[in-house]
Amino acid sequence: MDMQRTGFSRFALSAYFWGVIAFLAFPIFVIIPISFSNSQFLRFPPQDLGIRWYETYFNDAVWVSATILSFKVALLASLVATIVGTMAVISLDRGAARTRQMLTYLITAPIIIPHIFIALGVFILAIRFGFADSEIALAGAHATIAMPFVVLIVGAAMRQMDPTIERAARVLGAGPVRAFFSATFPSLLPAIVAAGVFAFFVSFDELIIAQFMLSGKETLPMRIWADLKLEVSPTVAAVSSLLIVVTTIAMVGAELLRRRAAGVRGD
Repeated sequence: MDMQRTGFSRFALSAYFWGVIAFLAFPIFVIIPISFSNSQFLRFPPQDLGIRWYETYFNDAVWVSATILSFKVALLASLVATIVGTMAVISLDRGAARTRQMLTYLITAPIIIPHIFIALGVFILAIRFGFADSEIALAGAHATIAMPFVVLIVGAAMRQMDPTIERAARVLGAGPVRAFFSATFPSLLPAIVAAGVFAFFVSFDELIIAQFMLSGKETLPMRIWADLKLEVSPTVAAVSSLLIVVTTIAMVGAELLRRRAAGVRGD
């Protein structure tokens, strides 16, 4: 009887898991075929296949400029988040143990704080100090919400490292900085790259803060949102499909790099 219950529980858990996966993946399997429709309206399944809406996207200056702006902001935000987040991980690793957990909670707090509150706070500061409607200010705000993910990813890699390697470098005469960059940094680099990729897409996909910070410009999520409010154009499906493909490739590549590095450390 117990074995039957265990078998049923496993089956129910597996069914629930795959049901959730199917529910989450269903929009992807709908939006990609729609993007290859030549119809004027969103229709599933598509009747007339083609790449009309991809051509519309690449030939529309508004869409292209929004994409370029999102790329520039995300690149700057990911650089700031990756550098500051990695430095925070190193400081936490070498800091006092009694304050480490509390500081980690504070640094990762933006994950659970609603973005509307962060957007409002940054907007008030931007007006106060005169950098409203600034791409740099937007990148800084995006770095704030992306940095916790960098801390978590790089921190996990740091905890898996053998601290005796850096100590051995110090014993052999290397200074603190040289010991870190020769012994610790190469092992952390794949995790840092993976964290940077994740931070890039956190910024690239962000909408709420961008709406508060920018008035005369549009990022790609802002352009998508504006298009959905005015008309449900199949161009949105084409843009969404491109984002799905690019994001998937980047995330899979970053994860493979991280796992390869973890395997090398394990060997």
